[in-house]
Amino acid sequence: MKDIYEVLRKKQAEQTQLGKQIEALQTAAEQLRNVAHLLNTEDEEEKGAHQG
Repeated sequence: MKDIYEVLRKKQAEQTQLGKQIEALQTAAEQLRNVAHLLNTEDEEEKGAHQG
C-alpha cells in the first residue's frame, strides 16, 4: 500500500511541473501572436506596394 503523503508529494510535484509547462506555452503563444502580427503587417505592406 502506498503512503498517502508520498502520493500527495508526487502529485504536487506533477502540478508544479504542469504549471511551468503552462507558463512556457502561454509565453510561446504570445510570442507567436507577435510574430504573426508582424508577418501580417509585412504582407499588407507588400500588397500595398504592388498595387501602387
